[in-house]
Amino acid sequence: MSFNKNIYRKALAAATALTMAFAVTACGEGTSWIAKCQDDTINSGIYIYYQTEAMSEATSKLTKENPDLDTKDEKLLKTLTVDGVNVSQWVNDKASKQVKIFAAVDQKFEELGLELTAEDKDNIKNMSETFWQYYSGMYEKNGIGKESFGKIVEHDYKRNKVFLHYYGEGGEKECDDAQLAAYLEGNYSRVKYIKFDLTDSEGNALDNDAKAEVKKLAEEYKKKAESGKNFDDLIKEYNDYKAKLAEEKEKENAEVTGEAAVTTAVSGEEAELTEAEQTIEVTGTEDAAVTEAVSGEETAVTTAETEDSEESVTAAADQDENEASETEAASEDDKAAETTAAVTDENGEPAVTEEASEEKDEAEEDADPYKNESVFKKGSEDDGYNPSEKVNKAVFNDCKVGGPAVLVEDDENNGLYLIQRLDITGREDYFEGDQRTNMLTEMFKDDFDNMALEWAESFGITFNNAAVKRYDPFNIKYE
Repeated sequence: MSFNKNIYRKALAAATALTMAFAVTACGEGTSWIAKCQDDTINSGIYIYYQTEAMSEATSKLTKENPDLDTKDEKLLKTLTVDGVNVSQWVNDKASKQVKIFAAVDQKFEELGLELTAEDKDNIKNMSETFWQYYSGMYEKNGIGKESFGKIVEHDYKRNKVFLHYYGEGGEKECDDAQLAAYLEGNYSRVKYIKFDLTDSEGNALDNDAKAEVKKLAEEYKKKAESGKNFDDLIKEYNDYKAKLAEEKEKENAEVTGEAAVTTAVSGEEAELTEAEQTIEVTGTEDAAVTEAVSGEETAVTTAETEDSEESVTAAADQDENEASETEAASEDDKAAETTAAVTDENGEPAVTEEASEEKDEAEEDADPYKNESVFKKGSEDDGYNPSEKVNKAVFNDCKVGGPAVLVEDDENNGLYLIQRLDITGREDYFEGDQRTNMLTEMFKDDFDNMALEWAESFGITFNNAAVKRYDPFNIKYE
């Protein structure tokens, strides 16, 4: 995920939390600011923003401990603790800490002579305006003004530049590739896997016989992997197998639908025939009499009509021959036009056929050095497990880099996973660009925050106690 996407995700998470917040009133004159650092005054809206983030984190921690907790029960929440501290105090401490870091980063950014690029400024402006367009009502109801929100977005960009000044290439605390590789090996796993579903196409659990067949198939693939067959080839083989099954199922459903339609149509025709037969029985005698009377007249007329008919047929044949010639010529012109249209687009440029497009996609896929790969982070109770606890633990505990593929049955996702583990340090993309920055941020976030808190103290940050007392996190009402 790129740096910009990280900022977008954080802003979206805060906006989501604020969709439930309504009760905080606008800032009063004496409480419009929350803190001062050097010559900077920090608006209370920034503190309130960090309060909403902290409250969301607090309720998340509490619901993990007690999934049945009613987070709308304000009286109950006030009696609870997070990390041994009552909820209100925990949220305010967290928000105050973030305000200190906010102020310190701003000061350090100026002190180091860092600058935002024109692209940075455009991104900040566009992101701020986009979120403000959709969430301004909610932000303003919670005392967060447009200026405050814009500064929060800008802060993330400034923080990233200050962070890289210290931990990036050439920085005072530079992290080298060996240190990054060690972190990746301990916290991430690079895998390829095949999931054999233990459910049908509608998501229903398979019966025992069908499940046994899937397990047998999975074991066969495991043996193929152990025999040295290329895992990418196995993935393609299984995907083709599933596609064929889906095609056959679709064809079978179409045939059943067609048979039902034919049966309905035949039933209707039989009903109509029965009614017609009944009518014929009633009128048969009358029709016989009329036929006998008319028969003589028809014989006389037929002889005369035959002569006229022969002449008409001859003339019609001549006309048809002429029309056929004209049609054949027009058809040739149409074919030529179709051929031209097939090889050029509306601008006269060479057209890309569906077949050529598919070949291009396949070529791009083949060019991907990490095709069919997934990277799993080591799970925990706090962060969760991907794709499930059982599979995640098997990846890190049972699968060995370069070792045999491991088969894991996962009840949570109703499937069997055949997993091959690869060397995570072979992922060059994790050692460069945004991905490297993301890894460094993950590695040194706490270290950087502690350093920023020290800066805040050295810069002499002071808080507005009246504002701190006024903005109670429980004034944020959740419906």
